[in-house]
Amino acid sequence: MLRGLIFIYLFLPSFVVPEDNFVYEYNPGNFRQQIEEMDGNFIMFYAPWCRHCTEFQPIWSELAEMVNTKDSKFAIAQVDCTLYFKLCHEHDITGYPMLLYFHKNSFSPVEYKGTRDLPSLTLFLSEVFTLKSEGLELGLDRQSDEVTVYSGMAYLNDNNIEKYVSKGQHFVMFYAPWCKASQKLAPIWAELAVQYSHNDYINIGKLNCMDNEITCKNFDIKQYPYLLWIVNGRIMGVADVYTLEELKAYVEKMLLSENHDPEKFMKKKKALPVARISEETFETFLQKDLVFINYFAPWCAHCMQLSPLWLKLGEKFQNESRVLIADVDCVQSKPICETEKINGLPTLILYKQKKIVNVEHGGRPLDSLISLVVEHLESETKQTSEEVVISEEEKSKTKDEL
Repeated sequence: MLRGLIFIYLFLPSFVVPEDNFVYEYNPGNFRQQIEEMDGNFIMFYAPWCRHCTEFQPIWSELAEMVNTKDSKFAIAQVDCTLYFKLCHEHDITGYPMLLYFHKNSFSPVEYKGTRDLPSLTLFLSEVFTLKSEGLELGLDRQSDEVTVYSGMAYLNDNNIEKYVSKGQHFVMFYAPWCKASQKLAPIWAELAVQYSHNDYINIGKLNCMDNEITCKNFDIKQYPYLLWIVNGRIMGVADVYTLEELKAYVEKMLLSENHDPEKFMKKKKALPVARISEETFETFLQKDLVFINYFAPWCAHCMQLSPLWLKLGEKFQNESRVLIADVDCVQSKPICETEKINGLPTLILYKQKKIVNVEHGGRPLDSLISLVVEHLESETKQTSEEVVISEEEKSKTKDEL
């Protein structure tokens, strides 16, 4: 019996996943082996009595659930420093929890000092993972300047995405190979690409954030998979749907021809939260009571960072008929930006009855932008009410005189 137990013990995996936890437990016996064998190890050094460790544990476990999948080349692990004091001392652990990332065969770790939330942790992994693909997917050169389209899918990278998405409508999946949700969506996304492969108005693409860190950093990708609807180089929507039917419904909604038609867009039920203004439609769009315009350029990093926030602002007022949230591409519509004297990007201008009432250079918090719009909206409502009262008084006065 004892001999059998010894046999089982010898052939256990070199790390063990605790019950109800996806995190691998490391110890002096398996620590070095894991650093040498895995492409990357993200390790939390902790103490069970540490309150901060206990509070952080659910997030760490959630990250492990995404990364510690079958055949994964990366590991999310932890070391109990009350049990393995010497191991922790060797790595200069001076506080808990301490998060260290070890590249393969390297015992000089990178310390994580960022915010301990899931988006920040995944972004950190994107920056430090050094995934080296074994052969190129479908034989495609991932860093080619030319975009290869296979079965309706555009394979994008740091070198070709900017030019490719600068014209037309694009639906792009930003993903990480180690992410379980990305793996689950991959075949569905491939099927979506096949179904729209003959549609001239939409391009389906994908980009691996592990191989293309610059692009994902510029687009502020902090979770995977992340689905962006991009029109003429500008983010116009973020999809939060993952079944084939839901994705197709989203595409059909975003492909509506009225999305950039001023007359249809300015109806109460807008098809998109943010209108794209061109030279031809500028005067038409400016007819609204309040028009808030983000003047930007696709090459501007600060503009790109502002884009998700501007989209949320548009969603806030999407069903408000008196307000229009819009943007102007100063590369595509240079004459507008010259006329409006735009000399810095991004520039946010609020128009009220075609007159400029507020100018911002750079970004502001979302709450501040919402308050600004509401403030001018309420002042206009008050002014309209006062005009109605005055009109009624004049009518009454006229009747008395008669």
